[in-house]
Amino acid sequence: MKFILFTALFVVPICAWAQSLPDTSYQVELTITPSPMFNFFRLPRVPGTSSKTSLGYGISIRALWHPGRLLSVGLLSGYFVMAEDELSSDQPSGELNYQARLAAVPLLLALTMQKYNVEIGMGVGPYIMMTSLQGGHSASVHSSRLELGMTFFGAYMFSLGDNVFLGPELRVVSFRYRGIISIMPSCSFRVIPLRY
Repeated sequence: MKFILFTALFVVPICAWAQSLPDTSYQVELTITPSPMFNFFRLPRVPGTSSKTSLGYGISIRALWHPGRLLSVGLLSGYFVMAEDELSSDQPSGELNYQARLAAVPLLLALTMQKYNVEIGMGVGPYIMMTSLQGGHSASVHSSRLELGMTFFGAYMFSLGDNVFLGPELRVVSFRYRGIISIMPSCSFRVIPLRY
């Protein structure tokens, strides 16, 4: 009798509560974002000049695991060309031209919150900063280093189907070591290749 009473008082309500929980769908999202970049440097971007701004371009991809709640987690990567400059050097034998480029590859942990087609998120982690100098009568010079950076973004996605979305995105990227702030107005394309 005590066993039946225990079952009635504890087990049956627990089973009923467990069955009343809403089904949660899990999905994997891939978002591709091409965009121009407006870069602002703390110091002149090329020694000997006074310019502290540059135009660039880039493309990024983020893969997120979205468990059907507000928070999603994943990875963000891509390739950004932040500055391209042509440098001139007057030599007695003539003028030498060099092309300098600063590019970055993010390797970030991305966290986002999504509701009502609005997405707000951030990414934090290392960037591979790559500098190259080519031209003149010498061999090309390339160097790279890891730098920590942060990115913040907000997007609104319009549905084009059950698993396809398109929408505007605004991203702000900060490189603390070099004092670079980048603003990226973008257009994002998202697909959901897996839902379970």
